[in-house]
Amino acid sequence: MQPVHNVRGTWAHVTDGPLVDRAHRMIRLVAERTAGTDRLTDHVLRAAEQARHPAGWYPPSLAGGQAGTALLHLYAARAGLGDLATAHDHIREAVLSTQVEPLEGHGLFAGTSGLALALADCTRDEPRFRPSLDRLHERLAQQVLDSGFPRTERGLADVDYDLVTGAAGTLSCLAAVEDPTEPVRRAVAELVGYLVWLAEPALTPGTVHRWLITPEFYPPVGDYHAKYPHGYLNLGYSHGVPGVAAALASAWEAGHRHPGQSAAVEALTTWIRARHHVDEYGPVWPDGIPVDEDGHEVTTGHGHDQFAWCYGSAGVAASLLTVANATGDEELRTAAVDAFEGVLRRAEGTRLASPTLCHGQAGMVMLCQEFAPWSPAASEALPRLLEDLLDYADPDRPLVFADQEVPGNFVDDPTLLTGAPGVALTLLAAVGEERPRWFRTFLGR
Repeated sequence: MQPVHNVRGTWAHVTDGPLVDRAHRMIRLVAERTAGTDRLTDHVLRAAEQARHPAGWYPPSLAGGQAGTALLHLYAARAGLGDLATAHDHIREAVLSTQVEPLEGHGLFAGTSGLALALADCTRDEPRFRPSLDRLHERLAQQVLDSGFPRTERGLADVDYDLVTGAAGTLSCLAAVEDPTEPVRRAVAELVGYLVWLAEPALTPGTVHRWLITPEFYPPVGDYHAKYPHGYLNLGYSHGVPGVAAALASAWEAGHRHPGQSAAVEALTTWIRARHHVDEYGPVWPDGIPVDEDGHEVTTGHGHDQFAWCYGSAGVAASLLTVANATGDEELRTAAVDAFEGVLRRAEGTRLASPTLCHGQAGMVMLCQEFAPWSPAASEALPRLLEDLLDYADPDRPLVFADQEVPGNFVDDPTLLTGAPGVALTLLAAVGEERPRWFRTFLGR
């Protein structure tokens, strides 16, 4: 198998001819089967029937709606594997749907900032979308300024500050706005100020850090109460402080610099790095750090590493790489690369349950491609990981790639986050010649 095209510090992509051809065939199939709104509706209904825990479909959502589908068709068209008209149809439907059910939240994965990122990308090919994009940015800025982010120690949920729904994800969106207006700048300042507050020392007794999540604010799913009876500190890129550090650093890189911001990035990064264990492959991060009844951090064994973007050592290493690249910290970049190369060694021979971006093989391919410009091991592994991803393809399934939602239950999911469009976007990135802008959704920059 041919190596990827890779010059240190530049975008790396797979150049193996047969592998590229195979990826193109699967991309075309997914694009064809999600081309029209009517067909997409059929997939949405089927997925809702198949899923044990349906996540729901919301057209303006980037992660779980038509805004995400628009990105698939946009990038497919740019690669000569689709047409822009289809992408534009999807993004129009996503925007128009907000007239029926307005976007109340500002969040990145299901709120206004996610739709804004998708529309901004589409606007690069269709300037007539610019007025709609400008209005959306102004609406987003006002949502942020009206949000009143909670600054109550022991009174926060991860959705207040995380990358998926909270302040970090919205900051990563607004920091990317070119020529920001005054309201957008004020919104960025509000978001940065909130996340700086989050990183500052806690003042309440029994509160080790301000980002502590106590049991009354746990999500209504999973085994959080059993794992963390007294509270915990989230270490996932998706819902924890790794995403916060990445967003703050990305905003700094974009020129949005505010008092305490650099110190907050350093404090969060230092805490994250100090929370790893070490096995025979390298650093391993847990999903979260429990606290005891007195609020002190509890040291536990590292357990089983997740090979995923959302939680686990791969995602934490990626957040450190985002910070390093945004700040120019060479030592931190080296540490991040070493950690990710350990993940690659640890994961060798493992087949993940799903091909998807959030918690599956596509997420690992995305992360591997992000590291490849800095890591010979990642560059070498990329073609193999891409081939492994393609091995999940089943053209007889409605969307080619199915998510294994729980063991033994496969869902033909039409969403970007946990479905076939996200897999196809990853395939496009893996064989494409430049870093796609949609990476910001998952990597903060």
